[in-house]
Amino acid sequence: MILNRTGAEFEYEGVTYTIGGAIVGTAESEYAGLYGRINAIYDGEDKETENETPDIYCEFDPPVMPHEVKALENTFSDLYHQPKTIADIVLDLVIMAPEMIRPLDDLRSMRKRVNVFLVMEDWAVNGEHGNDCEAFSDYDDAKRIMTNRIREELEDGSVPSWRESSIFAENSSMDLYEAYLDGEYMENHYKIMIIRQPLMMSSRYIREVGGVYKAQCRTEDFISQIEQWDEVAALSDAQYQRLITNPMIPECIERHLGRNDHYWEAYWESVSEAAHGLVRQASKQPDCFTPEAENPYPLCIGSGKSECDDCCLYMHMKGEGGYEC
Repeated sequence: MILNRTGAEFEYEGVTYTIGGAIVGTAESEYAGLYGRINAIYDGEDKETENETPDIYCEFDPPVMPHEVKALENTFSDLYHQPKTIADIVLDLVIMAPEMIRPLDDLRSMRKRVNVFLVMEDWAVNGEHGNDCEAFSDYDDAKRIMTNRIREELEDGSVPSWRESSIFAENSSMDLYEAYLDGEYMENHYKIMIIRQPLMMSSRYIREVGGVYKAQCRTEDFISQIEQWDEVAALSDAQYQRLITNPMIPECIERHLGRNDHYWEAYWESVSEAAHGLVRQASKQPDCFTPEAENPYPLCIGSGKSECDDCCLYMHMKGEGGYEC
């Protein structure tokens, strides 16, 4: 079997490899850390190697950092027992085994985005410079840290002594505080601000965060379940704390859920019922349907065509309806 059509997919041991898809070399390969793409996959009788795994034909981009170039040259020099330069190393046609590469999501279309808030601090005192940066997922957390840092600076930092100078200057806004000596900014200043920055999240990161949240929910459910038990009331404070902080709680609950056929039957029955309802809704929507953003029961935003005026899904039309899951 030969796959070389862009977009074609091949699954091996639970991992999907896509022709044209982005990859990175793993530690199992001499190309570790290099980014590239899959050009073809050969399997079965069409393989060129004698490996039991499929042959994945890859193309790697040359490293751009000098230390990366040097490391790659050293790797291949050791491999071939003679000096190798980047010009000697094949990058455009490399046969890799599945464990030697890791598929990457499409950065442009697959990534979810959320805002993070950076508390950025920069200072100089008598020419001695420093800076700091912390990232927060919640604006209120960032604002609280910023407020605490400003309070510390106003009480124990350089600002009190600067205030005595005739060239002292100060600026502030909702997400910014700045104090400095006018004309000596590079030598004496303090600045702190909050910057809103979009964070691009990979599927792996989302799974990790989701796993943390699920584990937290499992632990909270466990605690609420045992709170009124007589045998729990008989525990000492130390025993109770060890019990509710046991890191095995989420795993133990998951293990029991895995054995509970009634739970999974109810789950898949609910999935099926929801799926039938959503499929029915999809079948009623015209191809031009464009849903409102951030609305769990969206109508269509319209395309500006005259046909929209007669469409019952157009958001400016009044009437009953909506999604029923």
